[in-house]
Amino acid sequence: MEELNLIWMQGQTCDGDSMSVIDAELPDFITFLARNKINLLYHPTLSPQFGPEAQKLFEDCLSGKVRVDIFVFEGSVPTKDGYGDFLGTDVKTVVKNFASKAMITVAVGTCAAFGGIPAAPPNESGSMGLQFKCYKKGGWLGEEYVSGLGFPVINIPGCPTHPDWVINTLQSFRLGRPVILDEYNRPKDYFEEKVHRGCKHCEFHERGLWAKNYTEIGCYAAELGCKGRTTNADCNIRLWNGVSSCTRSGAPCIGCCDPGFPMSMTPFSEETLSLPEDVKVIVNAKKKVLYGGE
Repeated sequence: MEELNLIWMQGQTCDGDSMSVIDAELPDFITFLARNKINLLYHPTLSPQFGPEAQKLFEDCLSGKVRVDIFVFEGSVPTKDGYGDFLGTDVKTVVKNFASKAMITVAVGTCAAFGGIPAAPPNESGSMGLQFKCYKKGGWLGEEYVSGLGFPVINIPGCPTHPDWVINTLQSFRLGRPVILDEYNRPKDYFEEKVHRGCKHCEFHERGLWAKNYTEIGCYAAELGCKGRTTNADCNIRLWNGVSSCTRSGAPCIGCCDPGFPMSMTPFSEETLSLPEDVKVIVNAKKKVLYGGE
């Protein structure tokens, strides 16, 4: 099996996605790379190269001397001049340069995928995702961007992202398995379900038993504004570290995987009891099959 080269860079980020992936289990991130013969050329936290050594590595990558198979970017892209210097070059230029060389480009975290928190108003740095501005396709790389293998940017959102989403997507690429994307370029394997599905509070929702504060037993959707019914992610099916999730630990979902996060999720305490449009389509279609009629 031929060795693949992976380079991981960051824009405007809190490092949360890196920390999440580094904390992966079964396998851990380093073991995953070794098993799959993926050479981590550079990572801001894990790599020994910095300064002139890192600069030389980047120059070799961009000149074609060193192949870039997987380009992972974390954090939003500041597009206004004067923001985001990276070893003497602005981040937006670095992103375009490496994305133009990569066989696949992966946006890890909601900031990289859709803009996230840095893109919230007033957004003085002009931040956006690699190929999306919230719900709108385009982003810094543009609507028409495709990687060397013909993929758009693969978006793996979350604040932070789940480590399994990242590792499993890279594993699929490594093994040549198809990665089916939804309308926001998210892998359907992890973002087709709603956070609400699998939530241990579902039974309270069915009976209209609403928690009014974080210490009460009940569903968080009414008084506490849980976004689990409208947000796509398998958090309550996959669980985090195989143990828990936001709603299982006593907090409402704040919709961090949604392209509109955080702007479209505020105020976080707003009631969220209406059925999402995509679920309405499924429900109505099912009714038509079962009961006939329009």
